[in-house]
Amino acid sequence: MILLLDVGNTRIKWAQLVDTELTPQQALLHQGVSAREWLDKLFRERFRPTRVLVASVAGAEMTDVLRAESERKWQIAAEFVASSAVAGGVTNAYAEATALGVDRWLAVIAGHQLAGAACVIDAGTAVTVDVVNARGLHLGGLIIPGIEMMMSSLLDRTSEIAQKARKRPGNARTDATTAVQMFATNTGAAVANGALVTLAAAADRAAGEAVRQCGGSARVLLTGGDAERLARAMQTKCEIVSDLVLRGLAVLAREPRAAGSPASGASARSRAASRASSTVPRRSSYNRRP
Repeated sequence: MILLLDVGNTRIKWAQLVDTELTPQQALLHQGVSAREWLDKLFRERFRPTRVLVASVAGAEMTDVLRAESERKWQIAAEFVASSAVAGGVTNAYAEATALGVDRWLAVIAGHQLAGAACVIDAGTAVTVDVVNARGLHLGGLIIPGIEMMMSSLLDRTSEIAQKARKRPGNARTDATTAVQMFATNTGAAVANGALVTLAAAADRAAGEAVRQCGGSARVLLTGGDAERLARAMQTKCEIVSDLVLRGLAVLAREPRAAGSPASGASARSRAASRASSTVPRRSSYNRRP
């Protein structure tokens, strides 16, 4: 079994790659939680991995913690994946390949595996958009403040709007969960709707441009914690694939590891076992908009 970890700014998501099966994604919150608390939750699972593959955008301290815990628990050197010039049939558009966030890179690889030409939208703390064509050429992308970040910026920098937004039961942040209509009738909901509609408009515009640059066809794939909220507000038909980054990790898990690569630091036991167990996940069904 190969343990796959997707470590974001707020949550850790994981799945197991067993033979040809990718187990359902699980997640826990790490932001604002003591390291001991989330480590106890994650490592109390009865995993017996032969490899541990990690995609992390949470910084060096998180990397050090996960590396030490993997060594302590399983005597395995965790393999921290980095973006590269070419992987999983995709060619990176960035001149400096490692400058592309690893979460974006893995989502693009998985998107290409699933759809060929794809517009991949990851709606998390930040909202990222990346496009890959049917030939596996990554065409680049966008980075936009996420829903919470957009609302926080407005509320923190405008005292009058913030004051009015907080005069009624609920607030802009909770209203964003259910905002689906364009025009609001109170300030809190207006802030929530504004953030959500702004992101939906940008996502729709990006999806349309992706279709144009991909020769008339590209599937729009959404992932991330705010994917459902964004999908409800978009006009473009889209599919939610909640474990897209983990699917990208699974693609890389089956590829041979070159000496000196970010994944080449695994223990001898891990390397031997991985040759027998590397595989690719099956496709699963997605939520589709009518």
